[in-house]
Amino acid sequence: MRWIRKLQELIFPKRASTQTWMFLTLALLVTLSIACVALYVLFIHGSQVKDAARSAYTAQAIQIANIIDEAKTDSAQAQATAALSDAMQLSIVLARGDSVMWSSKPEMFESSVAPGEWPEVWQLLQSNGHSFVNRQTPSGGRRILLSMDLPASGVTVVVERLESPLHVEARRSRWTLLLGMIMALLMAMVSSWVMADKVTTPLLAIGRSAKDIIAGKLDTPIRVETRSAEIQDLAAHLDRMTVSNLEKIKELERLTRLQGEFIGNVSHEVRNPIFTISGYLEALGSPDLGGAKRKRFAANGLMNLARLGNLFESLIEIARLEYREDWIKPSRFNIAELMDEVTDMLRPKAAEKGITIHLAGDALFVQADRDRIRRVLVNLIDNAIVYSDHGTVYCRCVRQKDKARIEIVDQGRGISEVHQERIFERFFRVEPDRSRKSGGAGLGLSIVKQILQAHKERITIESQVGRGTRFWFELPYAGERAPSR
Repeated sequence: MRWIRKLQELIFPKRASTQTWMFLTLALLVTLSIACVALYVLFIHGSQVKDAARSAYTAQAIQIANIIDEAKTDSAQAQATAALSDAMQLSIVLARGDSVMWSSKPEMFESSVAPGEWPEVWQLLQSNGHSFVNRQTPSGGRRILLSMDLPASGVTVVVERLESPLHVEARRSRWTLLLGMIMALLMAMVSSWVMADKVTTPLLAIGRSAKDIIAGKLDTPIRVETRSAEIQDLAAHLDRMTVSNLEKIKELERLTRLQGEFIGNVSHEVRNPIFTISGYLEALGSPDLGGAKRKRFAANGLMNLARLGNLFESLIEIARLEYREDWIKPSRFNIAELMDEVTDMLRPKAAEKGITIHLAGDALFVQADRDRIRRVLVNLIDNAIVYSDHGTVYCRCVRQKDKARIEIVDQGRGISEVHQERIFERFFRVEPDRSRKSGGAGLGLSIVKQILQAHKERITIESQVGRGTRFWFELPYAGERAPSR
């Protein structure tokens, strides 16, 4: 059993290349098929041909014997035998007992020729009944001898002939077929190896690309040279998958970097107010502190406490908008009325800097979350006031087909193109020092973006340094009248 197992592992190893498996499988199938055909040709078909040839020769000998047997006298039988021999080009011997009556080859029975020279003929003459002998000649052909007894006259007829060309060709075709099957087996072996190579070569190329990707070369393209549509599709799908995964990895790296920056910014923004409040509280505990200073320190502490509260409120707002899609509750309201409400609230702050707020637009109803859109307007208009030193802040709303467009335009310092790409990131400030003095934490525009994304809308910025900034976004138009219930 052990040697059988070793032989099995040698022929069918547990691990081998696809090319080897394909070659072994095809070779085994072709070999078994050819072996079955070869066995049939050698044994079954060969035996059938021999039987058919013997039947044909025997039938011919019987026909000759019947013709000779119809002759009544010995001389008539000899004449009939001579006629048949000439007509059918056969060697025929006619004998009674050990006496030869007529032979197409008299020399076979001359006294100078010993009986051993023609052993098959002498044996047939001595035999009784029907006999059949098939012998190969020195020239490579085959010699057929048949004997028939004529009971009526007591004569034995021996017919000698060469093998039929048809039977010669049948035997030759059998060996030609066997040779062809051997050639087919060899060609099948070569073809299977070539076909397996056509399959395994692109697979090896894909495997090498996969190893490069595992080694960290994530931008390695997967390219194969093959005409197989399935392998081409496989390589294309793997290539697209690699590109997609690469993009996701880059996005994860970017998010990880932003997360680190976010944590650092939050820590910084929280630490400063806490330290400031702690310092003011410690100072307020001193008995030597005058009334005016005590009042000023308390006001500063409350201001930093409010700043800290605004920071946490903004962070909670962003988290709600990111993880709670149902936080937005749309309703129908007049956007022009809401803009008037917000501008009235911010006009005192604008007046302190000598800035005018100009509101334009007729009544325009939209479908959105009124409280969230109010937060958007407050952040955008307040941002325009903070980053403007003079001029006018324009707030207008217009209808654009099935949308209402809201625009906030200032004449402030503007934002460079480099900063425009990051203006909506958390804690990003174009002018960090000035933003800190104004009490901002760099979350206003990030909240604006999150609120509009929750409404499936986007905020757009157009700005030029020294000439001002224009923010605009759109909301679904809700018609002039409220729908009837």
